Amino acid sequence: MSHEIFISYSTKDKAIADAVCNVLEENNLRCWIAPRNITSGMHYAKEIMDGLKAAKIVVLVFSKNSQESQYVQNEIFAAFDNKKPIISFKIDETMPAEEMEFFLKINHWLEAYPEPKNKFDRLVQDATRLCSEIVPVIPTVPPVTKPQNRDKDLISIILLITPLYSFSFLYMGYIAKIKEWMALGIIYLIPLPFAVFALGGDIVNASKLAILFQLFIVFWVIALISGLFIIRKEFLARKTVLKWMSPEDELFESFVDKYYKV
Repeated sequence: MSHEIFISYSTKDKAIADAVCNVLEENNLRCWIAPRNITSGMHYAKEIMDGLKAAKIVVLVFSKNSQESQYVQNEIFAAFDNKKPIISFKIDETMPAEEMEFFLKINHWLEAYPEPKNKFDRLVQDATRLCSEIVPVIPTVPPVTKPQNRDKDLISIILLITPLYSFSFLYMGYIAKIKEWMALGIIYLIPLPFAVFALGGDIVNASKLAILFQLFIVFWVIALISGLFIIRKEFLARKTVLKWMSPEDELFESFVDKYYKV
């Protein structure tokens, strides 16, 4: 559950700190207080820091005990570093000294000595006012941008090259009656819908563009390697025919030279 107030106190003043927590929560001001809000099995110091950072303000039950408590001092230093408003609820005549004086002298003081309960109403008023003045920071989401011209140009190149390469395979496969070539032409069309989607969509980022190019390159390599195997197969077949048609070695070699040139 979220909370508005972090209560800092010395364990020697726990009774008053619990009373402060109760009166604040009775007035719909949710509090974080140790050890009540410490999750079992979690790191104590981390839980305290998380609770402090999530709070809007800090209420310090200030006394001689809290002045001498290193844990309370650490919490106040952390509150100062995180720019949390601090209400010092002073329950005895002790004045802050040394580092505590530096951090507390510029913050709001509430003299509650000698009867702290008599100042509970004022504490609720001050805490309510401070919490209402603090607007929680909501992380902003960067606006969705349309593809830049450079990205569009790259995708347009894919759209231009892919059909030409694919249809050339389909045409040669149809003319030569070679099913493998026609299959390669169909396979090579697979990246085309991705390019059309990327160019027409509202979202094109570096990761999607990278995936698109990877698909393009993968299918291009598949087509190229497969094409080389098919060409080799056709070459060997034609070489066998030439060998059968030329009984003389010299004639065969001349045919092969011309075939290489072609």
